[in-house]
Amino acid sequence: MDNSTIRSLLDHYLSGACTEKEQRQVEDWLHQMDDPGNEWASMSTRARAAWMAALYRDIQHTLELDNTAEKLPAAVIPMYKRLSFRIAGAAAIILLLGAGAYLWRQRQGRLDIVRTESGSELPKNDAPPGRDGAILTLADKRQVVLDSLGDGVVTSQGKTTVLIKNGQLVYTAGGADGTMLYNTMTTPRGRQYRMVLPDGSGVWLNAASSITYPIAFPAKERSVSISGEAYFEIAKDVSRPFRVKVNEMQVEVLGTHFNINAYPEQGSIRTTLLTGSVKVKSVQTAVTLQPGQQASLSASSSTPLLKVRSDADIDEVMAWKNGFFKFNDTDIRTVMQQLERWYDLQVVYEGAVPKDHFGGKLPRDAHASEVLKALEQTQVHFRIEGKKLIVMP
Repeated sequence: MDNSTIRSLLDHYLSGACTEKEQRQVEDWLHQMDDPGNEWASMSTRARAAWMAALYRDIQHTLELDNTAEKLPAAVIPMYKRLSFRIAGAAAIILLLGAGAYLWRQRQGRLDIVRTESGSELPKNDAPPGRDGAILTLADKRQVVLDSLGDGVVTSQGKTTVLIKNGQLVYTAGGADGTMLYNTMTTPRGRQYRMVLPDGSGVWLNAASSITYPIAFPAKERSVSISGEAYFEIAKDVSRPFRVKVNEMQVEVLGTHFNINAYPEQGSIRTTLLTGSVKVKSVQTAVTLQPGQQASLSASSSTPLLKVRSDADIDEVMAWKNGFFKFNDTDIRTVMQQLERWYDLQVVYEGAVPKDHFGGKLPRDAHASEVLKALEQTQVHFRIEGKKLIVMP
């Protein structure tokens, strides 16, 4: 199948004009992908349409790169050649995550696919994307700004050395000395950071988040507290359970990967399990999660209860850590909350709040104006004035 046939086939598929045979041809394609994570068979119609829109955009992008490849120096290997996945029978090489951006919106039962273009000149009123950076508050209340520090020792506390290694904060504990000393790492809006705790567990902090922890864990347990959003990869230690505390909820694990989203403006605390097993406790109840499940605790009720869903969108949950915004039938208030945290902006609504819901994926390394340009193609309008992001219906 040549490139022009691929493009024509996808045009027909996305417009709904393809024949039954063409539809089977496209879907047979996807079933035969060499990607073990393919979940096409379980996708909803809406999710399939959004995924196909991104695929279409990336094929077009790849064809453009093919046309200019001869102009590249011989020693340069284009990214799309180095990172790719194959579709049986397809002549295009596609980089789905990173090459293109796409959105869909649901309004009055109609699905609109929006493809975004890049390369246009940025407006004067803009905001750069967030970056790595954090503030470390030591046990004696001194603060260290980590944004621009290179690799090397930051400080020593008791028997513990704190250093930056490969762009992340690392604790090398020499053992507890009887005095419990605590540090807090805080990411302001527009920052994210990664660290390795004294037990070897990895923590990724999203923007506007914090974690408080001892500089050396005691012999019987490991306990930290967080606010905002954090992803954990816990080092297994059967003799010392690992506990994460956030408001009225506690997560207990031995060794596993999970994400906690506890931004107060969202009205609930959500724990999503990727691998292993965790026990989530509230004041009144406790549940044990399996991979793919999400527990939520409402913060608005006087007697909050834990609720569990088994169909959590892991790609959406982990998008922030993987460098994307991912929306899945997401209302505009939630979309704007993510943007104001990442771009360090204050969102203001002029007039009625739009009722559009959004879906799709956009890169977090884009400027605010580029993300807003994509959103504006769904008929919502924006402008940036200083540190304000104004939403107009």
